[in-house]
Amino acid sequence: MLKLPAWRAKSRLFSEDRRERTPLRDCLPRAGEMLGLNVSDLDFTRKVIHVRRSIDSRTRQEQTPKSSGSASDVPMPAALEKRLLEFLRADHLENFNGYVFANRNGNPYSIGKVTEYGLWPALEKLKIERAGLHAFRHAAASELIERGAPLTVVQRQLRHRDTRTTLQKYGHVVGDAQRRGDAGREDRTSCHSRIGTKC
Repeated sequence: MLKLPAWRAKSRLFSEDRRERTPLRDCLPRAGEMLGLNVSDLDFTRKVIHVRRSIDSRTRQEQTPKSSGSASDVPMPAALEKRLLEFLRADHLENFNGYVFANRNGNPYSIGKVTEYGLWPALEKLKIERAGLHAFRHAAASELIERGAPLTVVQRQLRHRDTRTTLQKYGHVVGDAQRRGDAGREDRTSCHSRIGTKC
């Protein structure tokens, strides 16, 4: 069976359909954590991903995650579970170190190569300007806040040490969401104050 080049197979994890959420972003990994995943870190029974290591973007060597709180379990959404199972079945390259995403030599990818050959082509097809892998993490966290998730939940998903770090990075999103909420409440209040009108 002819295998796709590994970077092309990996790009299947990036959605090329604007209407489809990109599942990798939902578990909010840092790029190095994603590249450091071992197959044994994927717990399909409990629907979690064990974040235990990271790959240094410069040296491509294993290291501990960013902080002690970063080494943790993150939820595995159903869409991500489906894509990971498909990837492992059809495109995964077996390797001595057990990495989920490894090149043909069994080594972890560099973040630059994943971005250049996986992410950017998908973004170009969608006519979205180029961005890095961290944009997925930022977008998912911002969306959680926009949907009204408590800051403590967002902090746990991001695996920040405390909520102050989360608020420092995403305080602008909280402010924007609050302003939109206030504007919506004013619209509803004004509508309901007029007797006999449909809102």
